[in-house]
Amino acid sequence: MPLALALHRRTLGAARPFVVCDPRRGNWKPTVRSPGNRVSGAEALAAAAGGTLCLRHSRLPDDYAKMTEMAREPDAAVRVVVCAAPSADPFLILPGPLTIPPLASRAEDLPRIIEEYGQDAVATLGARPDAFTAEDRAWIARSCATTLHEVEKAALRLVALRMAGSISGAAGRLGMAPVSLRRWIARKAE
Repeated sequence: MPLALALHRRTLGAARPFVVCDPRRGNWKPTVRSPGNRVSGAEALAAAAGGTLCLRHSRLPDDYAKMTEMAREPDAAVRVVVCAAPSADPFLILPGPLTIPPLASRAEDLPRIIEEYGQDAVATLGARPDAFTAEDRAWIARSCATTLHEVEKAALRLVALRMAGSISGAAGRLGMAPVSLRRWIARKAE
């Protein structure tokens, strides 16, 4: 789901709604840490109007058939993303699914991936280009290069730290609690 959220932000923008529909989770509003969730597919589709609705193939809502009909209406204006294993369903043949290999299998691409996320962080936070350094890139490669989401999060946090010069200032720029940023740094330093 973090990849679906990242694609949503890059294609539609962070201002548009991104709603998850997972019947195993409760209904909740979006927070800084996670997107909102709806148990009902119909409610999730309505909440995602103008944005993206994200589902797990293995956790479809009870009203999936109704939600599917609603999503096919011309005025629905919702992008529906289904997160699934490539072989999860024979109907995922066309249009071809977007398959993103794990970072562990892309060691030769890692420096470029880290650099791209660093440039995105600089642009997102309005920082000077030198706010993402070679030291930052090396630290991410050592400490955070387990998933694309982790690389993105690390780049944003490091650029915010360089810009603000303090944990509390960086946390403010990121819309998170300073204690959360401090704990993240401590975990990654271990």
